[in-house]
Amino acid sequence: LGFQFPSEFMGIRGLTTYLQENQRTLCNTLSLPSVSPVPLVVDGWSFIYEIHRNSGLPWVYGGEYESYHRLVSVVVNAWIKVGFRLYFVFDGAYPPLKFPTLSSRLSQSHIQPSLLFFRTSSISRGTHRFLSETRIIPPLSYTTCVEALQKIRRTTDALEIHFADEEGDPYAVELAGRVGGYVAGNDSDFVVLNANGYRGYVPLNELMWYSSATTLPVKEQSDHEFQTVRKPKATKKPTDDAIVGRGIIPPDVDDQLAVTFKVYNPDTLAAHLKIPSTLLPLLGALIGNDYSVSDKSQNIQSLFFDRGLSSTQRISRVAHIILTILSPIPQKRQKHKHQLGSVMDLIDRSVNALLPRSTTLNSNEIEKIVDKIVDATLQYAIPRSERSNHGSSNAWSTGACPLHEPEFCPLLPLISRNFEMINKEGNEELSNVIKIRNFYLDAYRNGQLSPKIMDILNSATFWPRLFLENPDIETVGRSIGRPLREWGYAVIHDAVGLPYTEVEDTELGGEEHDNSDDEIVDVVESDDESGEDLLAPLKGQLQLLHGSDEGGTEPPIRVPLIQQHSRMPTVTEYIRRGTRVAEEVVVFKPLRALLSSISVPELHRRTDISTPLLLWPREDRLTVFLQVLGSDILPVRALSSEQLTVALSLRWALRITHERAQVFPSKDQDNERWSRREAHCFLASFSWTNSPADETNHESEFPPISNRSIQLMAQTLSALESIEHLSQILLLSEIVPSPACLLSGRTFHRHLTNTLTVKEPDTLPLLWEACSHGLDGAFREERAKKAKKVKK
Repeated sequence: LGFQFPSEFMGIRGLTTYLQENQRTLCNTLSLPSVSPVPLVVDGWSFIYEIHRNSGLPWVYGGEYESYHRLVSVVVNAWIKVGFRLYFVFDGAYPPLKFPTLSSRLSQSHIQPSLLFFRTSSISRGTHRFLSETRIIPPLSYTTCVEALQKIRRTTDALEIHFADEEGDPYAVELAGRVGGYVAGNDSDFVVLNANGYRGYVPLNELMWYSSATTLPVKEQSDHEFQTVRKPKATKKPTDDAIVGRGIIPPDVDDQLAVTFKVYNPDTLAAHLKIPSTLLPLLGALIGNDYSVSDKSQNIQSLFFDRGLSSTQRISRVAHIILTILSPIPQKRQKHKHQLGSVMDLIDRSVNALLPRSTTLNSNEIEKIVDKIVDATLQYAIPRSERSNHGSSNAWSTGACPLHEPEFCPLLPLISRNFEMINKEGNEELSNVIKIRNFYLDAYRNGQLSPKIMDILNSATFWPRLFLENPDIETVGRSIGRPLREWGYAVIHDAVGLPYTEVEDTELGGEEHDNSDDEIVDVVESDDESGEDLLAPLKGQLQLLHGSDEGGTEPPIRVPLIQQHSRMPTVTEYIRRGTRVAEEVVVFKPLRALLSSISVPELHRRTDISTPLLLWPREDRLTVFLQVLGSDILPVRALSSEQLTVALSLRWALRITHERAQVFPSKDQDNERWSRREAHCFLASFSWTNSPADETNHESEFPPISNRSIQLMAQTLSALESIEHLSQILLLSEIVPSPACLLSGRTFHRHLTNTLTVKEPDTLPLLWEACSHGLDGAFREERAKKAKKVKK
């Protein structure tokens, strides 16, 4: 059975189904190769999931990252070869409005499958069908994908990688508008978002590959210099025999390939629904999108629609209501559409029209629903820009931001909190803050600062990646990852400042927000075909981020943050607690207090200890990093960069599990510890110990799945992620790179279950010495398996 990742790219509820049911009317089919490169902006996370879904790689062992890395390269190179110019876009920090949706998705796509796995018998859960239906994305897939893309980017100009200021969807569409291209993904939001120059949404799962020798469907040359498939009934469709591949992964054939893809354009959808394209975001908010999900017991959409209505019926009903409000039944002498006081009036009337007449909601409750719809609509706002890079090889606006001038870039305020709170009289402190801000900005734009870290900066939250683990014990996100994250939180807060979760309303610039609500415009009249943006008044509320739509030069008003030294800063972590996603507030110590707890000679050598840690020489920052991990020893320092993080991850897992067993002696805690043999198996799971022939010979083998092997892998995956993030926060990622693309979870399980013998090439003894040095007491004794009783 083909697996669909649960709710991971939902976008507008039911809109994907609606597009498929009305495909003949709503989509165009285009084909490549073309005369000139076709710009294609790719939603990074849609790409990651779609490749994993189509790859057939086993997920249950923890991830086949070397094979995944190879597949990413194959797909991207094939796309470039047929004529795409690619712009990959990855999400930045999660908007707080989306937190309820994220929590729900994590529970549905990670925690529930993990619970089902551990509650199912070993025989049943090992079947192909069960594993397909409970699939969880391996946690290091993002790191592996970005590394593969960066490797390709170093060899071609046909690929750019972008890391969005905030949510990736609006950024992708705005970028597509700048370069005159399409957006490829698995999110129906891309047929609602719109920008000047944007050509439309390409679903990744609807690509079709042909041999260049195959006669494609009849086409006509378009203005865009590539072929557009005609739609007349007389046109013959290609037979299945002509198609050599479907989906995102190109077929492995010797022939030159061609590809066809479907395009859905927002203007076409709006015309089909008979509403202005600028009101598609409102339609999406009313139907239900990722921002209108409530964490309360009652969902807004459950108030709007009968449970028996299909997604198509819901979309048609909302579109009809909007159309009716804009243009009531015309009278013979009536020349103009109904005049509305403001777009807020339109939203208010739409909400009231959708609510059942027998509703028991009072006016305050209805007003809250209207506010929720407004917030969900505003998330689609894309500021207008007169800039255009059509035909340009580079879409960057400035060195700080690809799309925005620095004063309007949403990213800069996230790394400027300390800048807002210091004296700007040209002192050394100001210079240091600016340097650190630039370091973090460059690191993020170059993919060396994870979006997970941007969540800390944006909302003082952290979302550890969840994977398969025993639901009956403490999550590794807390036991293995949190001690390292607390160091990361302290470094970030000292370097650029974190947002405080509690700020008085009077400090949030209330007057500015009040004024924006007073702006009122009339809805477009019947004879006006200018395509005026009906949501412009709502977008006025975003002036703090993007500035005026009128092109004014005044920068947005930045509200200075009040530093509250009287209380400790906190970060809210969203982790697994039992069988649900729960919030846990983490109070962390100041960096200076943490530094005093480790042995850092640099601190004793300094006469001026006020220099921020991130401005220390790299060797000194590396010393702090290794000291935090309890691994500042010569055998570790002697390792190659690709082996360093592997050794640090294993040492961290050994150390933490041993300390926990010492503090809380119990059978469960002792079971968390590693044996020497298990540690050897982990080191042998990386590709430096396997020849290509070995890997090819064993790719079809699926070792037994044991609970212990799964839990050991969960520990190391959490350690790898946490160490990667800490190295990025300390600006050490170039000398402490992630080894994710070398790891094979299946090989780890094969070693553990004795289906593959551990080999020790020349490099492994040195690696083992680094991993075990000083940790002899951390290993548990290897337990002999009970011999089966022989029947007499």
